[in-house]
Amino acid sequence: MSDERLKAEDLPIGEEIDLGTFHVTEDAIIEFAQQWDPQYFHIDRDAAASSDFGGIIASGIHSVAIFQRLCVEGFYGRYDIIAGRKVTDLRFHRPVFPDTTLRGAVTIEAVEAAGPGRAAITSTGTLYDERGRPMFSLVNDALIRTREEEYRAG
Repeated sequence: MSDERLKAEDLPIGEEIDLGTFHVTEDAIIEFAQQWDPQYFHIDRDAAASSDFGGIIASGIHSVAIFQRLCVEGFYGRYDIIAGRKVTDLRFHRPVFPDTTLRGAVTIEAVEAAGPGRAAITSTGTLYDERGRPMFSLVNDALIRTREEEYRAG
């Protein structure tokens, strides 16, 4: 299967890759949070109404999971990714409220040789709301296979 996937040489360096959208419902926020982040402003409608947010909001971990799913469906699934190496500059710019449609995007910032048959990718990722405001962002480093034993940029 890996021979069918695109390699490091095929990455669109500097171009934004649209990852598609994901609609966040209140039920999904509560269900996710009950299992993974059961803070009151994620699971209790009445208590959340009195919080600083004025209502239920998605867990930051839920936002990360949504971004990961969009990444796999809109980007990683087409490329011969080996593994993630690190995430830095993880930021939650605004709370995600129920009935928000998030749009994901990734930009490949750099691709460098990382050993025989592999390259290291640095990318930025963002989730935006319907108004185009950033809700969440991160910098991700991952490894990807190359066609050539020795990767040479562009």
